Amino acid sequence: MQRFIENYIQKISKQDILSFAYQNNLSLSKEEIDILYHYLLNNYKDLLNGNSRGIFEALEAKIDSDKLDKIKELYEFYYNKYQDLL
Repeated sequence: MQRFIENYIQKISKQDILSFAYQNNLSLSKEEIDILYHYLLNNYKDLLNGNSRGIFEALEAKIDSDKLDKIKELYEFYYNKYQDLL
């Protein structure tokens, strides 16, 4: 299952991030989408393994704190929901 998720993430687009944010009532600027896209593609293995602390610390200086709180909340929700599949 992890290989399936990794393949999906490697093919993810900025539009996918925008759509997911929209579905979760999160408004992101183009710059924030670019930042999240970059961090997701370069750090997805850490995120899948639950090692998100350093990533979120790096994002603190780049993304509005309210938005980042929502992103953390979504990450924790989905990580906990699908943790057994990873």
